[in-house]
Amino acid sequence: MIVARAPGKLVALGEYAVLDGAPALVLALDHYAEAVIGPSPDGRCRLETLAPAAVEQRFAPGARSGAALVDLVTAAASPPLAWNATLDSTAFFAGPAKLGLGSSAAVLCAWAGAFTAFARSAGRDLAQPGVGALIDLHRAFQGGRGSGLDVAASLTGGAITFSLEPSGVPRIGSVRLPNSVGFAGIFTGRSASTPELVAHYRAWRRDRPEQAESHFRRLAAVAESGCAAARGDDAGAFVESLAEYGRVLQNLGEAIGAEIVTAEHRQIGEHARRYGVAYKVSGAGGGDLGLACAVDSEALAAFTKSVTDRGFRVIKVSLAKYGLVVEQRVAEGAQ
Repeated sequence: MIVARAPGKLVALGEYAVLDGAPALVLALDHYAEAVIGPSPDGRCRLETLAPAAVEQRFAPGARSGAALVDLVTAAASPPLAWNATLDSTAFFAGPAKLGLGSSAAVLCAWAGAFTAFARSAGRDLAQPGVGALIDLHRAFQGGRGSGLDVAASLTGGAITFSLEPSGVPRIGSVRLPNSVGFAGIFTGRSASTPELVAHYRAWRRDRPEQAESHFRRLAAVAESGCAAARGDDAGAFVESLAEYGRVLQNLGEAIGAEIVTAEHRQIGEHARRYGVAYKVSGAGGGDLGLACAVDSEALAAFTKSVTDRGFRVIKVSLAKYGLVVEQRVAEGAQ
């Protein structure tokens, strides 16, 4: 039996600007997608997905599973294999609502790791897909959109910088965050569609290139300053960069006519300022998560208690030390 786990992510800096070459700073979060796969007892495939609700599918090898991410990976095995698998991404949901922690990238990485190891154990010469190949698969799943930073975080773990070369090749670096900085994720209660927002941004950038370039330069400058502050262990400058990036994201949303910073995010942000806590949308916006950040741990704790009392869900931000991990285990009862 093969078991693979891959973490989710939170974006600290670089949303939207990363699509055009600016750096992003991404935190791999210790919320994991898990894929378990083993031999089929009857020559057919069985897939159980556990989020947002448990669903089981049975189908012939090579047939569609009902899960597009699964099919994108298994297409590499020819002739097709029979297998029995479970995909668990419950850590990325609050009931039926998706939290915005990069569930699809984490599921893709976990499944690719597990399925490749299973195929190799079955004698297939299947190479483990690298970050570029997995980003391409994830973009195919998202209709050709996305930078790939979520895939990179799931594969690598820790805190990373991520950017795209003009050729589209990803560049990934590890970064040590200032020790005195604390984080908290705040779920607004409303899930969002990243592909739709990215498509809206792309259309606006195409139709208004001069206005878009002005906004891009501002986003890129703040992201670069924040990444430099992190590398230089400058906690104060790093926190201010997050706060400033939140402000320029709100300006971007107003410019493109999309609600990147929703009413819920504005409410949380105003509340954060009363406690001296920096706050910004994390990811494409439109709902999902915000990221709170402060040097003063007591102020951050008081803020998170206050927003919890107001009905928002607080997500503890602990870095995932490792990215994708694949293990072979002995199935229960097989010893």
